[in-house]
Amino acid sequence: MATTITLKLTLLFKQRIDDLGGNWQYIGANGVAEMKGRKGQKIQLIATERTNSTCCNSFPASMLTATVMFPAKNGGVPPNLTLQGVHDLTTNNESGSVSAASSEFADQIGGTFAFDSTTGVLTISPPS
Repeated sequence: MATTITLKLTLLFKQRIDDLGGNWQYIGANGVAEMKGRKGQKIQLIATERTNSTCCNSFPASMLTATVMFPAKNGGVPPNLTLQGVHDLTTNNESGSVSAASSEFADQIGGTFAFDSTTGVLTISPPS
């Protein structure tokens, strides 16, 4: 049964790459789980954001794809969740839903997520 996943993130890097259509941001973070059954477990997050604002076109948010990876067992593929949504360009908050997951987290697919940039906390809520 899916439960709420709460992660405290610490930014490792944020790299901006410009191209003709705007820019990409590549983000990496370490995190610590603050949830029952995984409290203190370390995770990693890697994300990409696309900000399409060139010439006279601008948007209030950029599209976001992020993958949260939990520690792998026996050197295998890490249990993971893929998040898709938007990054608000004014507040730096993020929201969206879980679009894919490894079998361990498959019951989270369709759930929602919210990232509060002021606290650095990512909350992933199970589907209703």
